[in-house]
Amino acid sequence: MQLTVNGRESDVPDGTGLPGLLESLGLRVGSVVVEHNGTALLRSELPGVQLQDGDRLELVRAVAGG
Repeated sequence: MQLTVNGRESDVPDGTGLPGLLESLGLRVGSVVVEHNGTALLRSELPGVQLQDGDRLELVRAVAGG
């Protein structure tokens, strides 16, 4: 299926869940803020997201510092 991730087209296997996509990109669920089709998701919502063809994702790494 085709997804748009941070403005770039990406092919992923059908049935891919959001945690699986993040893992394939070398990211941990707790280390990124995710916007799915224009809606910011809570960390607790991420495991239940099943991706669909045409979905749009924005992934932003959470960075701590001072």
